Amino acid sequence: MAVYPLPMAVRSHGLGRRLFALLVTGLCGACASAPRAAAPAAAPPEPAEWKAMRAASAEFEIGRVAALSGDFPCASLHFSRALDAVAPRGHQPFADAYTKDYSRQLWDSMLRYEALAGPAEDAGNADGQLSPEVEAAIETAHPSEETLERARTAIVTDAGGAVNDVPMVLNDSVLRVLSVFQTDVKGVIERGLSRSGRYLPMIQRVFAEEGLPADLAYLPIIESSFLPHANSYASARGIWQFMPRTGRHYGLSSNAVVDERADPEKATRAAARYLSYLHDLFGDWYLALAAYNAGEGKILRAMQRTGARDFWELARTSTIRAQTKNYVPAYLAATLIAKNPLHYGFEVEYEAPLVYETVLLDRPVRITDLAAGDSVDIDELIKLNPELRTAVTPRQPEGYSLKVPPGQRTAVLLAYAAAPTAKLPTYKRHTVKKGQTMSSIARRYGVSTTSLAAANGLSTRARLQRGRVLLVPERDRVASASKKKGAAKPTKSGARASTPQTARAASPTRYKVRGGDTLYDIARRHGTTVERIQNANGLETTDIRAGQRLTIPVVSR
Repeated sequence: MAVYPLPMAVRSHGLGRRLFALLVTGLCGACASAPRAAAPAAAPPEPAEWKAMRAASAEFEIGRVAALSGDFPCASLHFSRALDAVAPRGHQPFADAYTKDYSRQLWDSMLRYEALAGPAEDAGNADGQLSPEVEAAIETAHPSEETLERARTAIVTDAGGAVNDVPMVLNDSVLRVLSVFQTDVKGVIERGLSRSGRYLPMIQRVFAEEGLPADLAYLPIIESSFLPHANSYASARGIWQFMPRTGRHYGLSSNAVVDERADPEKATRAAARYLSYLHDLFGDWYLALAAYNAGEGKILRAMQRTGARDFWELARTSTIRAQTKNYVPAYLAATLIAKNPLHYGFEVEYEAPLVYETVLLDRPVRITDLAAGDSVDIDELIKLNPELRTAVTPRQPEGYSLKVPPGQRTAVLLAYAAAPTAKLPTYKRHTVKKGQTMSSIARRYGVSTTSLAAANGLSTRARLQRGRVLLVPERDRVASASKKKGAAKPTKSGARASTPQTARAASPTRYKVRGGDTLYDIARRHGTTVERIQNANGLETTDIRAGQRLTIPVVSR
């Protein structure tokens, strides 16, 4: 069920739309001057529960306006009053199921607006970013008249007959991005479309279940190029590029063992609910998409400052970033291509759709123990579970549902029965002191900033409040041992001492990154972990680029 910006009863009486009108015309003052609800016109008597919900809705309006204007103490006050208006007296149970459901929706909606008070780096999804390669190409491109004319001709002659369930506006902004896609990043778009074959049937099924337009399934082309392990510099992750805070709000766990933002199906369900919420908030898909990219608070405040009523009007102002201005045109251009790729010059060989069975694990085990026999494909097992951060499956109260290749469920169950219970990572606790940052704490304990952030479900750039307790993962013992062994004293002849135990650690592999590589893929190929590669190369994030040379530590056996 989608999380609504206003409770269902509020929406049914049109109060949400009236508040939106107030917002964009600038009525968002301080608490003392916040708008009060007008006295209702004479109407037939109605049940007491409806009167209570009307009063709660009026208080919610005031709190919501205050939250969007940045007055969070005022918002908190009126949100509390809204809850008090519908709460049963004397801790009694709710009189009816409808009032109980209304109260729950009210609470969920308040949490959403109170989240606007969070740090800027946790706003929105990709924090104003497109897929890095796509964004860089759009920002720096200066398409010639020839390439623009080619794009224009392709649009005019597109006779594919596709039906669009998100409005398709074709203007100069869309034309420019389309020409960039056809030239500068053609290979990136083709690879993304190829990978889309793996996920599109699942996404379209989930979106249909959630009541969303099918065309929104093409959004990952510009978000992540359909890479489950895609990471932005701001720590957005997965094919839908969820930021840590937004992911947690929509039920996606993120810790040192599992990051559900990288689970395509769980993240798709979360994205559907977030997009539903945004569309209900704005009543317009283009504004909803801009908010998906930049955060709803940024878009609403920009509309308030400028008086803009639609995305194109807002894009002509300086109140939103260039990346967000390009986001909607990029989505429209990607959708045109995805529906008729050959016509626009793209040759695509689609990957087979994602198909799997599941096995419920009630204790943690090593993935390698589940693929001990020849009957289980370890590479496919890992590929099907991109949310796993370690080689050990998580321990969850309800059990962990592991995806396995079709036809291999029985083999995995047999291997699971014989596999020893694995030890999960252990942690120290650190209380944040004034002035400490994620990177300074990571250096103190000899771990990477990425692993510290992952253990706490935070962005690597998160601002830390004094007194917060962080979980600090174990130091990478293999990497530490390798460093110590590599520092052996020279012998009298000047050569460094070597033993069978240290010889492998002293000879790491050098690897040149290829296009499309991720640290996860490289680690898996070389039998090591992402964290060890990061430690060996001093990498603070998982971002890598084609042509980069990495040192791959060799794991002693």
